[in-house]
Amino acid sequence: MPKPERQLLVCVHTRPPGNSKGSCGEKGSEGLFHALKSLLRERGLGDRVMVTRTYCLKHCSHGSTIAVQPDNVWYAAVKPDDLAEIVSSHLEQDRPVARLLMPDVPWE
Repeated sequence: MPKPERQLLVCVHTRPPGNSKGSCGEKGSEGLFHALKSLLRERGLGDRVMVTRTYCLKHCSHGSTIAVQPDNVWYAAVKPDDLAEIVSSHLEQDRPVARLLMPDVPWE
């Protein structure tokens, strides 16, 4: 297998219930991880893009977070319906999805 061109870091961190920041895990990011892996295989990108679970990426209050490396593009509040657009626009056409970009906010 060739070296991947990109790596997608999917935060699956879960904080205890009631935490004011919330967590990506409680917002469904584990499901995003699995759906993204399947979508990449379906699109023939499984060998070119690595999907990795990670823990706190310091933006859990902004919803499920996905970071695309080495592009240094960060997506916030990602939902299952957003994954096809991220794959098509960003990974296949090199155009990050502007509406999902992490706001320029201080790290938590």
